[in-house]
Amino acid sequence: MAVVIDYQNVHLTGASLFLPGRPYEEGLIDPYRFACQLALARNAKVDDAGRHASVERVEVFRGLPIPEDDPDAYRRNQAQKSQWERGHHGVVDVTLRPLKYTWEYRDGVKTPVRSSRREKGVDVLCALALVDLARSGHYDVVVLASRDTDLAPALDAAARIGRSKVEAAKWFDPASSWTMGRIRTEKRIRGASCQGAREIFSVPHVGMPAKRVGCREAFLTRMLWWTSGRALGIWAA
Repeated sequence: MAVVIDYQNVHLTGASLFLPGRPYEEGLIDPYRFACQLALARNAKVDDAGRHASVERVEVFRGLPIPEDDPDAYRRNQAQKSQWERGHHGVVDVTLRPLKYTWEYRDGVKTPVRSSRREKGVDVLCALALVDLARSGHYDVVVLASRDTDLAPALDAAARIGRSKVEAAKWFDPASSWTMGRIRTEKRIRGASCQGAREIFSVPHVGMPAKRVGCREAFLTRMLWWTSGRALGIWAA
């Protein structure tokens, strides 16, 4: 099983649901733990143990503040990348793409405007990774973790290849209507609710004092799985 993680999408949604009113920096999603919990949740729905998936590849795509804007955040992001990849050589790969900025001159010095910073191109990297993993034929299942509806064409393209089951996952809370809905793909998407992810947030931050955030075991929330194209699995009618 290979998992492609649109990090900011997954992280900010999780933080909004489970750390409301708290700075989102207080909790980080550990990509490998997250992928393992997805595999556990998926396998719980499959009776045949021979069809259970194990995590073999995790590709993560995340925006990176530039040092001219926020040198501390730049160093933290680099340290977090190293931490997440450590011990998972050849399995976890974290790609950091510099954020885009509007620039202005202040006292004759060209300076990035922090309020203008935004991710650019991360969705394209996720789409390319999804299709490449599906085309490789190395993985029975390829999962996209994101709520970004712009990635629907990538799900369709990966599913049309026909070498892997192509699936997607997102955070889902029945009490939060904004988490509902699905990515609309060419073929009907089948969905099922499943228990998800305990301890997927890594605490503490790299380079910060150790502390435990008030998770309240909220990571036992439900997640919604849906299936695209040929990836019917147990969700097929």
